[in-house]
Amino acid sequence: MLLATCLTAWFLVAVNSAKNPNDKTELVFTVQEGSSIDKIALELQAKGLIANTAIFNLYARLGPSRGHLLPGVYSLSPSMSLSKITDMIGRGEVANKKVVFQEGLTIDEMGKKWARAGFGTAQDFIGATAPPNRFSQAFLSYRSNPNSLEGYLYPATYNIAVNTSATDQISAMLDSFGSVVMPKLPPEYQHSSKLNDLITLASIVEKEANTTEDRKLVASVFYNRLKLGMKLESDVTVNYATGKSETSASDIAVDSPYNTYKVAGLPLGPICNPGLDAILATLNPAQTAYLFFIADNNGTIRLAMTLEEHQANIKKYLE
Repeated sequence: MLLATCLTAWFLVAVNSAKNPNDKTELVFTVQEGSSIDKIALELQAKGLIANTAIFNLYARLGPSRGHLLPGVYSLSPSMSLSKITDMIGRGEVANKKVVFQEGLTIDEMGKKWARAGFGTAQDFIGATAPPNRFSQAFLSYRSNPNSLEGYLYPATYNIAVNTSATDQISAMLDSFGSVVMPKLPPEYQHSSKLNDLITLASIVEKEANTTEDRKLVASVFYNRLKLGMKLESDVTVNYATGKSETSASDIAVDSPYNTYKVAGLPLGPICNPGLDAILATLNPAQTAYLFFIADNNGTIRLAMTLEEHQANIKKYLE
């Protein structure tokens, strides 16, 4: 009885002890699909994460995991107890990072976020969006620019496993577009070029206005101009073409299918990845007769019916 008690006490101490309590270094540890407990134990020991493979084997089989350790990438430390490491793998608590892709980011800007989060280079992300690629979501069939996924990478906060590839993340963002945006669109937008037109205009609206009501007003102006055959003349489309954040007088003459000072109708495709609010505001615009707008220094939209009123707004609110 005394021996059994001593062995139990020793086992509990060993299970709840860390290899090195003072070493807080976080190490990436991968459990491959189909790995045995023995193999995982040896690899943990080789990485300096556990001291005793026999204790690990026993606890993995008799503890909460009951012998079921889940594949994935984990962030572990020598300062963690053997039981904590085993339980994390048993629960599948894979390592991930929270990355916020805000509404209105371009693919290039998303790539920079991807790089800053430590998943790879910006070019890894950008390159994975370019053809040829394996993305086959049905809504992609209606793009006017088949060489770009701009507009369809749904902006949101994503918890991303540390070993996620750029291709897998892009696929997840496309899937989010399919699950979040598509169900909210009328049937006629599901299987036609109307989807491309909506997302393209919504991407411009996203960049031009900050609130739901202002977005509806801006969308109204653009629809009114399109109906009359007027060019959209949107600075944000020029900025997309030039890669700048401000528009100069010379920029509006740039030769680009995205420059709406030169091309009639919509640009070649979306100029950013709009959020749901901008998409729904563009789908349900305000009913107005306005043909001009500016955003004042506070971001408030100022509308005008005529060019003279528009110029007066510029003088009043921007000069």
